[in-house]
Amino acid sequence: MANSPATPVRLTLTSRGRSVVMVSALILATSTFAATFSAFNGAAASTTAVTAAPIAAEEIIVQPGESYWSIARAIAPGRSTQDVIDQIHELNPFAGATLQAGTKILVPVVK
Repeated sequence: MANSPATPVRLTLTSRGRSVVMVSALILATSTFAATFSAFNGAAASTTAVTAAPIAAEEIIVQPGESYWSIARAIAPGRSTQDVIDQIHELNPFAGATLQAGTKILVPVVK
């Protein structure tokens, strides 16, 4: 048997094949961009130090019918109610969305 030289084979892509190649290239480019952006964004976020100033607080006992909103309005009538509620949540990370009467919570001391 004689060895015959390899004959080059011509590859022909159908329109479906071209679509698959284009979509694959687009997915690869998008995922590469997303990974690169995520890496840079994560690096920037991890090097930024966020240090919140300590909040002076006092403990209160929630009375029947009180809510975060009513407590915030009562302890800081001149301030943004939502800001005070956010501080209450910072002071009580395990408190739920609603308050139960008799629960002890920390609230910011407003001067």
